[in-house]
Amino acid sequence: MADNTSGPKMNKESLSPLGDQSGTILVLVLWVIALLTMVAGYFSVEARLRGNMGHSAWNLLKSRLEVESILNLTAIYLAPLDQEQDEEDTDKFIVADGSSYKVKIGGRELGFSLEDERGKIDLNKVDEELLDKILGTFLEGVVEEPSHIVEAILDWKDNDDDKRPGGAEKDYYESLKPAYKPANSKFLLLEQLLLVKGMDPKIFWGPIEWEKSGEKAESSAWKGGIQDLFTVYNQSGVVIRAAAPEPLLDILDEKDLSDKGGMGTLRLKTCLYQGCYQIFWDVEKQQNSLFKLLHWQQIPRFH
Repeated sequence: MADNTSGPKMNKESLSPLGDQSGTILVLVLWVIALLTMVAGYFSVEARLRGNMGHSAWNLLKSRLEVESILNLTAIYLAPLDQEQDEEDTDKFIVADGSSYKVKIGGRELGFSLEDERGKIDLNKVDEELLDKILGTFLEGVVEEPSHIVEAILDWKDNDDDKRPGGAEKDYYESLKPAYKPANSKFLLLEQLLLVKGMDPKIFWGPIEWEKSGEKAESSAWKGGIQDLFTVYNQSGVVIRAAAPEPLLDILDEKDLSDKGGMGTLRLKTCLYQGCYQIFWDVEKQQNSLFKLLHWQQIPRFH
């Protein structure tokens, strides 16, 4: 009988040619899987971000095209403030007296309001006495010292470094973080008021409720901010009664108001996909264009 004890011995090492290397390979495989998972996750997030960016860009483009459509439509149907209109024809004209309108564009109903900037006080032409009267009355009970805001506005636009009692000059603005300098010149945009000492965005944008003193309005009170009372586009320097907001009609004397008609620089306000916008523009019926853009800005949602 053959003796098998002298034959070759079979053990685990001989059955597994990789030996201890199997553990190392397993670790490498796990690392590769983890790496591929991270790469896949990265591309998934990037694709989602690109999709969101594309959606946002599309909405911005769509909003701009819709606003331009509103501007073109408004320029066609715009009527001067002094044009006589029958009640039956009110849906055939657009008047820049602060009224709200609705139009359908691309199957969507869009709302907007239109104001003639000549119905506001020109910030670059107003004198100290009238500025103090308007802000003192409008901000009474809203801020502690409206006169300090008045003085800070005057310091901002004068061409010297002499500080008024409640105002501010270069040394104050350079102490801020980030630091900047006052213009010492006229306001180019009304939003520069937000840089002036004491000008809180809450009082600039509003809403501040306005009711005639001693009266309780039956309807909801007028709501707005300083940006609804002032402008840098009223080149005439006269406030047109038909376009003036309610607070100015209550605050100003008759000598400060005019019944002049015609048409000035206009402000259109509307809310679309990405938010609310205000557009300052002039009617310009030439060179294949119905309007000339002056300033386009996204703003907080208005009331």
